[in-house]
Formats: sequence, C-alpha cells, structure tokens
Amino acid sequence: MSNLEGALELARAGHDQAESDLFEELRIPSVSTLPEHRADVRRNADWLVARFERLGFTASLSDVIEHGHPVLQADWRGAGESAPTLTIYGHYDVQPPDPLDLWESPPFEPVVREGHVFARGSSDNKGNHMAALKAAEYALTAGGPPLNLRFLIEGEEEMSGESLPRYLRQHSQRLKSDYTLIWDGGFAPDGRPALCTALRGIVYTELTAEGPAIDLHSGGFGGVAPNPLNTLARILGELKDRDGHITIPGFYDGIVEPGADETRDWNRSTGYEDTLKGLMQASTLEGEPGFPPVDRQWARPTLDVNGFHGGFTDEGSKTVIAARGMAKVSMRLVPGQDPDRIFETFAEYVDELSTPGVKISVRKLGAAPPVQLDGQSPAARATSAAFEAAFGQPAARVRAGGSVPVTVDFQKAVGGQIVCSGLAQPGSAAHSPNENFSLDNYHRGIEMLVRLMHSLT
Repeated sequence: MSNLEGALELARAGHDQAESDLFEELRIPSVSTLPEHRADVRRNADWLVARFERLGFTASLSDVIEHGHPVLQADWRGAGESAPTLTIYGHYDVQPPDPLDLWESPPFEPVVREGHVFARGSSDNKGNHMAALKAAEYALTAGGPPLNLRFLIEGEEEMSGESLPRYLRQHSQRLKSDYTLIWDGGFAPDGRPALCTALRGIVYTELTAEGPAIDLHSGGFGGVAPNPLNTLARILGELKDRDGHITIPGFYDGIVEPGADETRDWNRSTGYEDTLKGLMQASTLEGEPGFPPVDRQWARPTLDVNGFHGGFTDEGSKTVIAARGMAKVSMRLVPGQDPDRIFETFAEYVDELSTPGVKISVRKLGAAPPVQLDGQSPAARATSAAFEAAFGQPAARVRAGGSVPVTVDFQKAVGGQIVCSGLAQPGSAAHSPNENFSLDNYHRGIEMLVRLMHSLT
C-alpha cells in the first residue's frame, strides 16, 4: 500500500475523531478584535501549537507587534532538504458573534444540524485549517508526503492586523516556498469547488461627524442646530447613486477588466441570479445594471456602509439632536485600483459633502491592494485535480469578492506558485449569526488535501 492510499484510508476511518478535533477548537472564542477575548486568542494559538508538536512538527509562536496576536509557524522537514516545500496559510481568529439573539444555538458551542456544524469560525477559518492539519496528520502517520510542510496561521485576519505581514517581510529568506496554499476561501456560489484567480482589495474607513458640543433638545434647537447625523446620512447617501454607481471622483479610473480566458468558468446564466437571492434570502439584487451579477460580485468595485451609530437608539423615544455620529464604510477594490489613492480621494470627497457646522473626520482602519493569481500554474492544476478526485468535479477558475490582505505579502516575501481556495460551502453565513460548515466538505476536503500533498512534487 502506498503512502497516499494509507493516508486516504486513515482519513476515511477517522471521521469521528476529525469532527471531535474541529469541535474542540470551535469552543475557543478567539475573537481577535475584542480586548476581552485576548486570552482566548492566545489559548487558541497554544492549542494549535500543541497539536502540531504532537504530529512531529517544530512549532512556535511569535509576538511581532505590541498588543497584537501571535503568528504560528509549524514546520515538518521530513521529506529532506532537496524536496519542495508547501506552505499552508490560515487564521485562528474569528469574528465577533453579535447579534447573539439571532443564533439558534450558542456561537461557541458547536451543534450539528442536517450535516452542518453551527459555530462561529466553523467556515471562516477553523474548518479550513483543521482540514489541512488533519490531512497532514494522516499523511505523516502513513509514512509522510513527498514534500516538506509549513503552516503559517495568524490571529489577526479578522482585524486586518499587521503581525503576519511584518513576520513574512522580516523572515522572507527562510520562508521561501515552492508552493503556497492560501486556504481561506470556499466554493463558488453555484456549489462548484473554486480556484481563485483574483481577490478584491479593500479600504476600510471610519467617519466621525461632530456638531454642537452637547446633545440638544430637538424642539428647542431643531432648525438652528447643526445635526451631525443628518449630515452623515446625507454624505453616505451621496456616495452612490440609485443604480449603485459610486460617485467618488476618479473612483473607476484604471480598472483592468478581466479577459475572456479568465471568465470562461464564470456563471453568467440567468439562473445564477436566483441562486444568489436564495443564498442571501433576498427578494432582489442591486448594483450596476450594465453588469451581470457574477461580474458585480467579483470584477467590479463596491462601497458599502457597514455600520451607523449616534444619538438615541434604545427602545422608546428621546427627541435629541446628537452631538456626534459615526459610520463605518468599506470599499472593495479590483485590479487596477490603488488603495492609497482611493482613500485620499474618498476623504477629500467626504469633506466636500459635509455641511456648515459639522466637522467630519475620516480615519483609515485597514487597506489592502487587489491581488491576481495564476489559475493555470502547475500547482493550480494539481489543486483542481485533487478537488475532482475528492468531490467529483474539478475546481472552477473564479474570482473572489472578498479580501485576504496577506496574500500580497506572500507574493512579495514567500514567492513560489500561489493557490487560493477553501472548503466553505455556499450559504455558510461567515461573519453572520448561525455560521456553519458542511461536514461532508470537511471530510472530502481532508482527502483532497492529502491528494494535493502527494501530487506537488
């Protein structure tokens, strides 16, 4: 029996233990953006180190920046110095679970319903990196894969942190890899396994509007007092027109349109719109009417209000003109757009849209450039073939609407052939209440990764 066949047999026999291991990690509330969960984030990192060390990896945690979360590096060099190296990226931090009242079960107590495990972080990203860890376990138990393995797992992906990018830049020479798997994605919305050929970039901002020094009675001062919330609402409303076109001057300048070779696998059928409506549980789609829905998802930039707060928001009424308001606005960028230029233009435009008596400040909370990847490299073809063997269909070459900011740092610092993919099924509710992960995808994904480890030689 070959090492590959032995590893696959172990994977097929180990479903119960693989699920138990995943559920154990899902119980750790590793919410990176909330200070009260700082110890939990560290506990999750320590938990992973212990797992890797039990498998024979050399594992360590590095605190790169003050008040950051540690970077985990785990290496297995058993294939020999002349063998290639596969680096696998993931993140152990998760989004906050709010709003808690919308969860059908506690967010950090995994519950299985209809073949899916429901828990925060199940699809983003613990299900992905645990599948890779289990694949490594089975491959090593069966004699070892024909290449060396390295895991780089961060604790700041959900807060656009700087620890892993700095770590990659500081240790670029010793981290060089032949192949890198950015394992932080999922299937295409129509249910096909997916290989990502481009990721949108992001500019994430916070707008603060300040007017009178104190909250005011809207009867006594309405009509004469500057109202920061009125101004903020006006600004947010004018950033896009009713057709979804973003009005920031020069926002669309320089966009590189995808070519026919890249879009060959894109689902531009009429039924795709209904697929999206079903996933979103929405009655209609919005956006630029001149572009098919799939293009709006992947190849067009976006601007979205992610949060708006100010004044009185509790039950009941309080007639007040708030002294201050705040909004969070994100922009997803496509190839050809520069995050720094977009932010500067955005800040200038917001200032122009303000009204007398209201001071608007714009702060950049995070940014990353769009990324393009080679969907036809030998590593990409091997990944597609591994998906076909495990799931019965090859991976479609598609773009991703989301961002994995550290991808560009892997390109610059680590090099080699980079593939971006993942196992989360459509409708996984990542970042939302009732996040869930298909256990069938989990187990098939473990087999897919075992096959990939044995084919990249």
